[in-house]
Amino acid sequence: MKFKKDILLTGAGFTANFGGLLAREVWSKMLNNPKIDTIPVVKERLKEAFDFESIYANVRGQDRDVLLEIIIESFTSMDDALKNNHIGGYRQSGIDVREVSKLLGSFAGRGGETGFHFTLNQDLFLERQVHIVPLGLPMYQYRDYGQSIQSSQIDARQHVTLPDETFIAGFKEKHLSSVGDLCYIKLHGSLGWLSHDGSQQMILGTNKLEDLKNSPLLNWYFELFQEAISQPGARLFVVGYSFRDKHINDCLTKAIDANGLKIYIISPEDPELFKDRMSGNPYPGQPGISHEVSNDGAKIWKAVAGYFPYRLKDLYPAQSETHLAQDLKKILS
Repeated sequence: MKFKKDILLTGAGFTANFGGLLAREVWSKMLNNPKIDTIPVVKERLKEAFDFESIYANVRGQDRDVLLEIIIESFTSMDDALKNNHIGGYRQSGIDVREVSKLLGSFAGRGGETGFHFTLNQDLFLERQVHIVPLGLPMYQYRDYGQSIQSSQIDARQHVTLPDETFIAGFKEKHLSSVGDLCYIKLHGSLGWLSHDGSQQMILGTNKLEDLKNSPLLNWYFELFQEAISQPGARLFVVGYSFRDKHINDCLTKAIDANGLKIYIISPEDPELFKDRMSGNPYPGQPGISHEVSNDGAKIWKAVAGYFPYRLKDLYPAQSETHLAQDLKKILS
């Protein structure tokens, strides 16, 4: 497989433009869920620490099961809102969705290259918006799932069991050469995805690398991410990722050291605050790099070749092309 050198990585800040939730908003939905009162000790932890994933990682037994149920309900509720917004055409978002779709399309490969859109999100926004089926779930095996995506009828409550290692090996041997010009890869799984044992296949908590390695599909996804960003001349365009996942940041620093990966960021976070946070010197009251994140944050900042301190809706407001969007287009051309 020949990788396109321009690669896209999206996080929660991407779908926040269309009604998705950021981590603190998920925390709020969890605290407001009546079920949280059935696990009072966990509720108190939530009120003390605002990182719900670290709390989830340290909860055991029945409390963990209840907390996972609450987390999934929060994400499902968010996805219901995204679904309703999709039906309404995202008019209330104030963003030109067609221009955003063009941005995504600019990462498609050409001339025998394969483009990659990696995401850390677990919602179904892009499945509905651009009818894209995640890599490794081919129509010949996942026909109902694929058809529900193509008809915009996919639902977060629709479950699909992920392929095992044998299936993926066969897929790579027989079909990888014909996957198309743009692969969509959900590094942390998705709503509605189940592992072979029937458990939820959403990567949460602080042991994400270990958890995804237990899934043949997600482990392959992670290998593809490492390979794509490690090629000489690779440029990673990051939209809405807060750089707080250690396993992702470790990949970035390795690619920076090995082949000079360049990073372009689209985020409303002030670049000076971002630099200080990544360097371990956050402003008072600003959350710094958590224990989950690599200590090489300063190295990531040095690899930043471009920074757009805006939301997508600032770059692509409805019915207007901004000079900011023109600047990004020049970089990608």
